[in-house]
Amino acid sequence: MTTLKSLLDSVSKRSDTYVAGELEAEYEPTRIVYKHPDKRVVFRIKGGKWVCLSNIFRSRLDVYELFNVGGDVELYEKILRAYYSPAPLEVDDFDKYYARVDFTLRDLPFIKFYREDGGMYLTSAVFIACLEGVCNSSFHRVMYISEDKAALRIVPRHLYYMVKKSRESGRDLPVAMVLGLDVYQELASAMSPPYGVFEVGIGAALSGVNKVVKTPVFKIPVPVTSTLVVEGVISREEEWEGPFVDILGLADERRRQPVFKPVAYYSTLAGEPIYHAIVPATSDHFTLMGLPREPLIYESVRRVSPGVKRVRLSPGGGSWLIGVISIEQSTRGEALNAALAALTGHPSMKVVVVVDEDVDVDDPHQVEWAIATRSKPGEDVVVLRGAKASTLDPRSPNGVGDKLIIIATKPLDEPWSKYRRVNPP
Repeated sequence: MTTLKSLLDSVSKRSDTYVAGELEAEYEPTRIVYKHPDKRVVFRIKGGKWVCLSNIFRSRLDVYELFNVGGDVELYEKILRAYYSPAPLEVDDFDKYYARVDFTLRDLPFIKFYREDGGMYLTSAVFIACLEGVCNSSFHRVMYISEDKAALRIVPRHLYYMVKKSRESGRDLPVAMVLGLDVYQELASAMSPPYGVFEVGIGAALSGVNKVVKTPVFKIPVPVTSTLVVEGVISREEEWEGPFVDILGLADERRRQPVFKPVAYYSTLAGEPIYHAIVPATSDHFTLMGLPREPLIYESVRRVSPGVKRVRLSPGGGSWLIGVISIEQSTRGEALNAALAALTGHPSMKVVVVVDEDVDVDDPHQVEWAIATRSKPGEDVVVLRGAKASTLDPRSPNGVGDKLIIIATKPLDEPWSKYRRVNPP
């Protein structure tokens, strides 16, 4: 089992970790992570109680190591097994893991990451809520307002539905905000399984730790691996939230959003609290946003192209809007079908490029080379207009936009000798 504490203990001893000491909460964590993109970064906020860990996922190799796999396909299969077969959860005694502490929101590791941000933020807060027998776990950014009130961004997905249903019945929604989760629960909370599938069960299947505890006040099940649990309610009150620099490095707009009001704080008994400080638009953000979608894209493409080799949501598109698929073609039209299937697997994608298996999907130079040498724009470029799109795309502000497909594969009936890139002698 890899908890955030055990991960911190492990990486702190390695030469590829940068221990930054105490940092100011405004901008300094961002500066350090940008300065050391190839290192995991450990720091404390000046005057705070927390140890912070950033850049957990510096590269794909870190993901392979943490999930004990040898490559993409093994990783995807492991995630898909957990996705479709969540582990049954075992309830343990809350007091074995947590003790109540006299905190306010002022004691939490809020950080202002960019000058454009409208305030101080938590970026790795996971909210767990239960309504009418259904529980949900999901990431939401949290903006500090006062010591007893914060605004959180809720997009129209499952928690949004729960909040809406509660408001319609005239009630606030009880929730547990958890910080310092293990990476497997974080990955699960970044997924979007069908409503009714509890993401904590997926995280338990990935980690092998299926114990949860129920919070004292609202009886909400939370993983025993989190380092801080905050019970509270998402109230019917709203406050201004934002701007906030999103995964594309753009300043998201300011808008009215629901308010979180804490009721009680509980800290882990297994040492001091540890926090995953996700710097927006950097590798941790890209991995947690994009990686949970790649197995679903892979699965969708595999149905129409059994020769699919690799799938990648590229960092240049925020690991969300641009995808590259490599396949081994066996029939005419297979590459186009693979692209359409990829859009089915991840409808937020804006651009899909399909390449042959000899092209490295992680190397943008090779992808551009494939487009330059293997695509014919009059035949291999498809534009789909008026499709459902991501609101992260500033060109699709109302959630409707265009899709671009580029087929950059060798024509099936032409010889490889004409298209194979030569290697240095």
